[in-house]
Amino acid sequence: MDLLRCNGLKLLFLSFLFFFQIPAVATEPIDIPTAREFLDMDLDKSLPFIERLSKEQTKELITSLRQEAKASYPKIDHFYFLISHLEEVSAVEKEQARLRSLLWVFVLALILFSGFLGFLLLRQRNAIRDINQLTE
Repeated sequence: MDLLRCNGLKLLFLSFLFFFQIPAVATEPIDIPTAREFLDMDLDKSLPFIERLSKEQTKELITSLRQEAKASYPKIDHFYFLISHLEEVSAVEKEQARLRSLLWVFVLALILFSGFLGFLLLRQRNAIRDINQLTE
């Protein structure tokens, strides 16, 4: 009985890991290169590296890149904040377009549901009229 319960718990745990895709072994942290190393890196190597970075690591890399760029161009922060603002505006516009599309989907669903409900009410009314005629 205990062996069966133990195997059941193992099966439950393994299925939990499988369905929720929780890694059984912790992933290794990525070593973040210095700003100069990152700028000297080939584009083919840097793109896969950037995709693997977490949010905190990305922030750390951006900060080091800004500090490195300030040495040659002291007003780099203006440029950085302008790009950041443009990306935010672009993201807001994309989100508004998605919400507008979602609104159209809801309107279409409401129209279809209202039409279906009207059809059902008319059919029910005709069925009640037919039943009343049969009973008279």
